[in-house]
Amino acid sequence: LPVDDLVNTYDSMISSGDLAFRNYLLFRTTPEIARHAWQATVPGPDQIEGLNLPDARRMKEAVSVPVICTGGFQTASVIAAALERGDCDAVSIARPLIANNDLVEIFRRGQDRADRPCTYCNRCLVNVVENPLGCYEESRYPSREAMIAEIMSVFSPPPFV
Repeated sequence: LPVDDLVNTYDSMISSGDLAFRNYLLFRTTPEIARHAWQATVPGPDQIEGLNLPDARRMKEAVSVPVICTGGFQTASVIAAALERGDCDAVSIARPLIANNDLVEIFRRGQDRADRPCTYCNRCLVNVVENPLGCYEESRYPSREAMIAEIMSVFSPPPFV
């Protein structure tokens, strides 16, 4: 049934008693089934980097302007390969730069990937509304204090001394 029909008929279907048990099970388990189906389609952290490259390649072939690809880029060799193959003209880096604000320097030193890469947990996005922008994935740090110190390191030297 389409959602609009469900909204209009839900009360009458449940209260009528016809197929009540089936309807109860259907409506009681649908959110869990939907959540499970959604989680099954979401790529794992090891599948996110470069996920959009095939689509970027198709876009680049269809347009005459530079194409910037998003997609969790945090490994220098993956970025270099994407650019060398011509999949895109540039890549954007957001969460991995929040997790490692020195990521460009890490690449400059010749290291392919940060020692503590972004886990794509999105805690940075959840916290940005009320807290300083930074990585709030505590498992990446030896302690909560170390996490807070790194988040606040962008204010070094502190602006209000």
